[in-house]
Amino acid sequence: MASMGCIVALPDKALFQGEITYANIPGTDGYFGVLPGHELTVSLNREGGLVTLTIDDNEKREFLVMGGATSVLDDKVTVLARFGTAVEDIDAEAVRAEADECKSAIAELEQKNDPQDQATLMTWQKKLEWCEAQLAHVGQAA
Repeated sequence: MASMGCIVALPDKALFQGEITYANIPGTDGYFGVLPGHELTVSLNREGGLVTLTIDDNEKREFLVMGGATSVLDDKVTVLARFGTAVEDIDAEAVRAEADECKSAIAELEQKNDPQDQATLMTWQKKLEWCEAQLAHVGQAA
């Protein structure tokens, strides 16, 4: 069976790198499938979207991603995301604790109301959105 290269990466690490036979990508205009020989495509990733990779007939891998973009070029799929994790690695208890930390930091920054803290506040808000997306995926509320 024909295959293509694939990498799913975050700014600081690769979550997956290898050969696949199929990818289902969460574009902002909807999910799209990629097989070997697919035409050139560039798409923004859907917030909290699920990337599903078929390694071979018996193995699939799933990654929850937030933000970033995907490109398909010359039988190589590149998924770059701001946040992401393998679905099997989501630990609801740890994510809930991280969400609580985010909420505390957001409340503190909002109370200070310092314009110089806006970038930090936005970073904490994005981290909270990421926690909420993970918890929603595993069927739990933040």
